[in-house]
Amino acid sequence: MKLKYDRGSVVCTAPSNIALVKYWGKKDIQIPLNPSISFTLDTCYTKTKADFELGDTQTQIEFYFHGESKPSFIPKLEVFIERVKDLYPWLGSLAKLTLHSENSFPHSSGIASSASGFGAMAMCFEKFNSEVLGEEIDLDRASNAARLGSGSACRSVFGGFNLWGELTEDLGDQSLSSQLTDIHPNFDDIKDAICIASSGEKSVGSSAGHSLMNNHVFGEQRINQAKDNCRELLSCLRSGDVWKAGELIEEEAMTLHALMMTSRPSYMLIRPNTVAMIEVIRQFREDEKTPVFFTLDAGPNPHVIYFNESRTLVEQKLLPKLKGLCENERIIMDQIGKGPKILESSFE
Repeated sequence: MKLKYDRGSVVCTAPSNIALVKYWGKKDIQIPLNPSISFTLDTCYTKTKADFELGDTQTQIEFYFHGESKPSFIPKLEVFIERVKDLYPWLGSLAKLTLHSENSFPHSSGIASSASGFGAMAMCFEKFNSEVLGEEIDLDRASNAARLGSGSACRSVFGGFNLWGELTEDLGDQSLSSQLTDIHPNFDDIKDAICIASSGEKSVGSSAGHSLMNNHVFGEQRINQAKDNCRELLSCLRSGDVWKAGELIEEEAMTLHALMMTSRPSYMLIRPNTVAMIEVIRQFREDEKTPVFFTLDAGPNPHVIYFNESRTLVEQKLLPKLKGLCENERIIMDQIGKGPKILESSFE
């Protein structure tokens, strides 16, 4: 394998994403038990600078997060590199990798930093690969690589709405995410206000939670439900039916937490103020007859989902009511985004 360069530096950003139909449960190496639909965020992203050096010495890895050395993360990086060697064979000659990473959003804020983190890292690898081999950037390969770091990271390599997992024989892929097309203009400017109910560390991590789905009493029913909801939500996204989409989104959020509460052992991540916020959102929607909905990730922090037509009403009347229920009155404002960016690169 002849390489054009033996060292290079790449700076990329990749956003986090929020699932509307949830991915919960996996098999083998980051293969989802069910398909999921998500959209990529905009202002909540990870920025990563990767410095590569190729040679014939043993690989040395350094990782810095917001300028602070984090040697505890290096074993995860070693696993990631080993997993993606088939995608990027030059990693067999990696002598040194130095990573500087930072998030635009606070830690433990209800936003998937592993998704944006491994998404940004995969984009750095893909850019380096394209330069040293003289090839075009392949976002499908980058999505596959990101998945091998964190499953949901595969959805952060593309902008807009994404499908991950096999829905039909010709729609969806277990190994990578696919950007959805033919989305109705009603969903072009979807908003996401993330209400911080609690920024504390979760009692059960996502990886442990996923593993509990393997023998879950409702496991088979959940897989079928997720497939049905993906089909219905796809139909809504294409027809512009925001009300039906919102109904599905909320059902998925509640199902996710119901699965946690009925696993063995069971656990609960929602908090009393989470429930209070959900009740406020539902009452506001009923009173104002406006399409505003909520979703939850594997944590206590509601994401308020709304649209441009109701933006003023939601931001002036609903969010102030929710603010008082948030930890330190903290709400993070975001919206649908266009995906990763390659900011800088140099090679020699």
